[in-house]
This record gives sequence, C-alpha cells and structure tokens, in this order.
Amino acid sequence: MIRLLAFDVDGTLSHEKNEISKPLKRVLGILQKQGMEMVLATGRPLVDLNAFRQKNNFYTPAVFLNGAAILQKEDVVTDCVFLDEKESSYLISMLRQKGYPFVCYMESKMVEFLGSEKRYAQIMGAHLNHEPELETLFNSFELYDPTSFEMDRILKIEICFEDVHVIPDVKEMILNHVNLHAVSSMGFNLEITSLSANKGKKLKSYAQDRHFKEDEVMVFGDGENDISMFEQFKHSVLIENKNHLFDYPTQYRVSSKEDALAEFLKDYFQIKEA
Repeated sequence: MIRLLAFDVDGTLSHEKNEISKPLKRVLGILQKQGMEMVLATGRPLVDLNAFRQKNNFYTPAVFLNGAAILQKEDVVTDCVFLDEKESSYLISMLRQKGYPFVCYMESKMVEFLGSEKRYAQIMGAHLNHEPELETLFNSFELYDPTSFEMDRILKIEICFEDVHVIPDVKEMILNHVNLHAVSSMGFNLEITSLSANKGKKLKSYAQDRHFKEDEVMVFGDGENDISMFEQFKHSVLIENKNHLFDYPTQYRVSSKEDALAEFLKDYFQIKEA
C-alpha cells in the first residue's frame, strides 16, 4: 500500500505561474485527510521552494537542491551534502575561465559569479519567459566576494546556457575533470552536486527515517534530475514532457495536460468525491 507520495515541482506539480491547479489541490487535500504523507523533491533552492510552498499553501517537507539537503516539517534544514572543497574550487575556476554564468547555492544564500553583468538572470529569464516569480529568486542573489565566500559550504552549482546545444559537451568536460554529479532539469541548465546527493538517495533516507518501506513510496517526476528517484523506487510515474525532451521507462505515465495528474491520482486511489 502506498503511504508516501514524492513529487517533483516544476513540470510535475506546477506547470504555469508557479501554481498547483485547483483540481490537483482538491485531490491532494483529500489524500492528506486520509493520512497520505507527501514530500517535495526538487532542484529548487530554499527561497524559490518556500515561495512555491507559500503561494500554494502546501507546506510539506522537501528534498531540495536535487537531494543536497532536506527541509523538515518544522522548516529546519538538515542532511546537507556539500561539494568537496577542492572539486568546487577547480570547477569554479574552470567555469570562470570559460565564461559561463553560474550560481553557487549555499544553505541560506545564493552567490552569483559574473554577477555585474546579470547574465545568469537574463539567460534564465529569457528561457522562462520572464515569469514574475523569478524576481524573488534573482533579487536574492549575492555577488561573489572572495573575502567572505565559503568554498566548503556549496550545496549546488548551477550553470545557465544561452546555446543549449553546447550542454552535452560542457557536461562531458566537467565530468572529465571533477568527480561530481551533473544533470539538467530544464533543458538549458546544468546542476552540479556531490555524488552523494541526488533525489533518489535522499528520498530513500527520508523514507527510512520515517519507517516507510520502499514499496510504500510512489515518486513523480518529468526530467533528468528525477531519474535517481525512478531508479530507487519501483512505484514511479513519469509526467510526459510537453516538448518530448525527456523520456524514461517508469511504471506509469501521465500526460502533460494540466489536470492529468489529478485524474491519475483519483483513479489510482479510487477517489470519487473530488
């Protein structure tokens, strides 16, 4: 019996305007009243994650930054997995030399490199049609200051690309030089974390700490950074990417149409009153 649902956010729970659709919110509310536990599993940083939780009044715990940390129910951040200091230093030097705009995500702050040009925000904003919610994220960026930067406190490095065709070559270059984990969650970025940090590993730990068996967990995702969840848990649901940029052989598949996930949950859990 399924007792824990783990949801990716972007492209899974939320498709537009950073919102969960009303039909899906009704179904999730019914399941929660029936005792279903829920957790988010996202690549988002804390400030962006909390904006989503607040806007949708959906205050579940969360695995965030692709498994680099957990936000507990009490809004306490735990289980942080930092990048190796030497690996981080080497990678940052390489990225600065190549001229790629990137951001380092720490526990409570985000540090932008090449920040005076605001290139990272400009590129991401263009790819995401300059959604208003992005301003909260971009306004939280701090500019790199070598006198205060803590190289040993990096949870994730995210690189943004104007030309998405170079991503495979850049990913190969990075993995040839550092022993880190690299995935793309949005088709125009690369997200770098420790090899010990991914959604699947962190969700497994989260579930075990709460005495959930693996076959009591169902995971939902739509992108490359969800593969580790799909590999870890047999009850897996792929939300089909509307641009067909990603595919994976999961147990179930759901259309990218806005209310398709709500309909799947209603059918699977035999909910009639939603």
